[in-house]
Amino acid sequence: MVLVGNGKITSAGKTNTKYLSVPAKLVMDSNFPFEEGEQVKITIDPENKRLIVEKIR
Repeated sequence: MVLVGNGKITSAGKTNTKYLSVPAKLVMDSNFPFEEGEQVKITIDPENKRLIVEKIR
């Protein structure tokens, strides 16, 4: 089953770096594939207007 939640894009200070907030109900799900501090690959898919976040292998 695919869980869906609404996150939020935020920034800290005057930097250009953005942060994506992931809702707790997604993080607590046993299928959530990431751990805190883990590096991930982020790809912009402009055709579908989405970000793709993947584990770095």
